[in-house]
Amino acid sequence: MFRRHWSGLPKDASFPKGLAGLGYFINDQDEVRSIKNPECYYKFFTSKNSRVNDRQKFNFHHALEDIIHERLEKEGLQKFQLLPGNKKQCPIFLSPNIAKTARIVIIFGQPTHDLGVIAGRVINGPDGITKGSMISVVQALAKQRAGPDDPEPPCVLLANMGQRFWWPEEGRAITIEDAADIPLPSLVHAGRKYSKELNEIPGSETPIAHMATVFNKALDMNKDAKVDIIAIGQSCETALQFFENNDNWAQWGPRLGGMLFMGTAFRADSLVNAEFQDFLAKRTRGYLVSDDPLDTPLAMPGGNPSLMIVPHGCPCFSSGDHQYVEMTLIKALEPALAYLQDIALNPGFENPEMPVAESLPTDITEEQWNELPDEVRPEVDTVIPEWIKEEVKQLRRWKYFEKHGVAPPEDFDEEQDEI
Repeated sequence: MFRRHWSGLPKDASFPKGLAGLGYFINDQDEVRSIKNPECYYKFFTSKNSRVNDRQKFNFHHALEDIIHERLEKEGLQKFQLLPGNKKQCPIFLSPNIAKTARIVIIFGQPTHDLGVIAGRVINGPDGITKGSMISVVQALAKQRAGPDDPEPPCVLLANMGQRFWWPEEGRAITIEDAADIPLPSLVHAGRKYSKELNEIPGSETPIAHMATVFNKALDMNKDAKVDIIAIGQSCETALQFFENNDNWAQWGPRLGGMLFMGTAFRADSLVNAEFQDFLAKRTRGYLVSDDPLDTPLAMPGGNPSLMIVPHGCPCFSSGDHQYVEMTLIKALEPALAYLQDIALNPGFENPEMPVAESLPTDITEEQWNELPDEVRPEVDTVIPEWIKEEVKQLRRWKYFEKHGVAPPEDFDEEQDEI
């Protein structure tokens, strides 16, 4: 009989800590490049084994996170622990002037991202670390005034919506997604079972729980300052749920200055809190993924059926990015923050009425179709399935000939040879 030992299993993939240990460096354009080939960015697929790729990505993300946090501290922010006893399970970043400022800007990032990250595709690709992280937002807010009577920059608070899983072995909070990539006893282990006692972070069990913790703990340091909110991606829905609650609105609604929804995709026409609805319509702005130029008005609070935009409860503008929600804040950073500055300097500010973009009518009548010249009409044709199969068969045989220099054998299996 054969007996298998645990020691006989292949060891889990491991990588050095730090960017240099992983084979990368930061060039003078602030971009992460390969040490072996400085023309190349981060490479995810280094192995045919997905576990190896995920383990490398895990260490790469943590190396970048350490760099981002170090830079945020150089910008003047401090890492603050929300839990009592200075436990390191729920870190956030905030400006040291929180107790005396007239305005606090809270940024709720996406619930899948590490603290300080906006878009990984920018951080480890073109444009670099500063632009793809909250560093760029902090630098931009440092140029603003906190209020009409406060010339100092507002306090910036970076909430930690994503890192809600406690990793006890390393003593740090990580995202739920990263929890699948922590070290395992072997390369073939399926994963680690979630333990509420070990892995749950009190006050950050869910994104909305973390949002409540931020308001109840951090804002207790200054009970008079106005509060601006920037929500990204799914955090937009979390903010809607949080302020739809009458108790939350009664406590925090009067302190709100303005609000930005970056990449919002959530309907607001089902809200029943009338005061919150009024705030959304008057002092909130959304930026959407759109093909239109940056800052193009797309919809008023009731939506825009012409562009198939549902009611979001607030005026919505184009972010200038047509594909990724995480890019909305990066692309629309300047006009979005300028909007919050206008609200802060003008206490009676309300969103103005404005014309919005409309799509050109595409419906065409049969009479109009008949009037079109033949050369303008698109051709519509049908193809016999048997003909397609024969064409594919011939193409596969030609590929075989190009590759091997001889005609394919009689028993040639066309289905297994790639085109």
